Amino acid sequence: MALWLALACPTAALAAPALRSAARPLPREPRVAMHAVPSSPAMLTREDGKNGKLRRLLAAAAVPHDELPCIAFERLEGGAQLCDELRRASFDWCVITSPESAAVFLDAWRAADSPKVRVASVGAGTAEVLLEAGLAPEFVPSKATAKTLAAELPLGAGGSCRALYPASAIASSGIEEGLEARGVTVHRIDTYTTVPAAWGPSDEERAKATEVVTFASPSAVRVWAERVGTKAVAVCIGGTSADEARRLGFADVRCPSSPGVEAWAQEVAALWHS
Repeated sequence: MALWLALACPTAALAAPALRSAARPLPREPRVAMHAVPSSPAMLTREDGKNGKLRRLLAAAAVPHDELPCIAFERLEGGAQLCDELRRASFDWCVITSPESAAVFLDAWRAADSPKVRVASVGAGTAEVLLEAGLAPEFVPSKATAKTLAAELPLGAGGSCRALYPASAIASSGIEEGLEARGVTVHRIDTYTTVPAAWGPSDEERAKATEVVTFASPSAVRVWAERVGTKAVAVCIGGTSADEARRLGFADVRCPSSPGVEAWAQEVAALWHS
């Protein structure tokens, strides 16, 4: 029958395979994602003087980088109140959640004649600042986040627990809520605040040309998004900054599974060496 159809109507024989192809298309080859090495240096946005460790790690990994701080810190009058509280020593734990908070705390601690205190540090970077001053943290959580610190902070068996929490004025209330949910009485003192860093015209031009930007705080993410936009790949030190970057509209946001400068540097280096 097929032979008769081909002889009687040659065009039908040609059409039949076409119809079969339309009904069952051939499988396509998978599309291969191409990775382009960034053509501009990775931009480091921590406050002035705080990018040293990340710079060294990126240099060792042969990753080009530049520095453009997005934020700066200003001390508040709460520092004097913190000094008074340290002299009274009426708390069980002092909770430190950032390197800058550690620096402010240490100034007050020295002014109070270095009393004996139990310090909980949010992570290795903050602990390093404390250790350099000769004050070893007694507790560091399994993951460097305020939420984990609040969940894991050791409490006295059956007794009340009081925590002194020197913080940034713009820090969320997450750690207080987490501790209070466990029955801890938290005394928060705002000892410093974060403000946008000053940029000049040349800084804005450098920022606009940036393809990869690093963030260590939600504050830095907000400053960059407001001034530059959200085009660049955002490589964040941890989940809090990454969540803020996604909320503000960054399409490509990366962060290590465990916060820390070493893992952060590896995330950045992967964009050049993957």
